[in-house]
Amino acid sequence: MPPDFKAVLSDLTSTSKTFHDEATHYRNLHDQIAPPVVSGGDSGLDHAIKEVADLIVALHTGFADRLDDHGDKVAYARDSFQRHDIDVHGLFEDLMVGDG
Repeated sequence: MPPDFKAVLSDLTSTSKTFHDEATHYRNLHDQIAPPVVSGGDSGLDHAIKEVADLIVALHTGFADRLDDHGDKVAYARDSFQRHDIDVHGLFEDLMVGDG
């Protein structure tokens, strides 16, 4: 495998790990973005506040999931590049067997 290609693979590995690490860090912020909802004194207002708070939590969770998805996609791309490189080297080795 050429040295330049190994650098790309290591960059993709690092990027994938960073996406997954940041998704975990973002999920750990849950308590800070979702404090307990207090009563506003009116049941209609309390319901509206709870719905907005639930929406914020859902968006927060969705964003963390997207970060994980991107990490998975980068890892898949890295694995595909690596498989492709192995296949190309294998093809050349197969072609050169009779020439050696």
